[in-house]
Amino acid sequence: MDHLETGLLLGVAAALLTGAGFSLGRRTAPDRTVRAPPSATSNPPIDALPGHLAVETRTPFFSLGEGAFFRTLERALPPGYRAFPNVRLYDLFLIVAALPPQQAALASLRDEHIDFLIVVLDGHHPVAAIELTGKTVHHAEQRRRDEAKDLAFRSAGLLLLRLRAEEDHTQTSLEALLWQHLRPAQRDWAEQSVG
Repeated sequence: MDHLETGLLLGVAAALLTGAGFSLGRRTAPDRTVRAPPSATSNPPIDALPGHLAVETRTPFFSLGEGAFFRTLERALPPGYRAFPNVRLYDLFLIVAALPPQQAALASLRDEHIDFLIVVLDGHHPVAAIELTGKTVHHAEQRRRDEAKDLAFRSAGLLLLRLRAEEDHTQTSLEALLWQHLRPAQRDWAEQSVG
C-alpha cells in the first residue's frame, strides 16, 4: 500500500471516528448534550428504505368530469397558453415572509392544490387558475379552505376563477371567459418583459 492509499484510509477513518463523537485532537470533556430524537418527518437514510412500497398508480388520474373539462380547456386557451392540472399551492406560491398572524393561514395551504393553473408559455409565467366547485353545500371547513385559497391568490395578484363543475362548459363558453381575462394578462406580461 503506497503513501497516498494510506493517507486516504487514515482520512476516511478520522472522518468516521469524528462523526461518531471521537475527538482526534486534544482531550475534551465528553459531550453531554441531550439531543432530540430525529423527527418522524425527517428523511430516512437511503439504506433504511424498504425494498418495496405499498403504492399503486391512481387511475384514473382525473374524474370523468375533470378529464372532459381539461380537454375543453386546452382547446379554449388562446395561443401561447398552457394549462397544468392539480398544482399544489406550495409549488405555485413563494412565501416571502411568515409573520405570526399569517403562519396559520400559510400552514393551512400546505397540502392544498388548485384544479388547473394557466401559464403563458413565454417564461411559463402563471396568469390564472381555475377551481371547479361542486353543487354540494360547503361545510365550514371547506369554506375556510376556500377563503384561505382566495386570500393567497388575491395576495399574490393572481386571478382565481371558480366554475361550477356541474355546468356544461363548452369550448365557446370557456373561450369567452378566458380570453377576456388572459388577453390583458398577456399584454401586461409582454409590457413587463420589454420594460
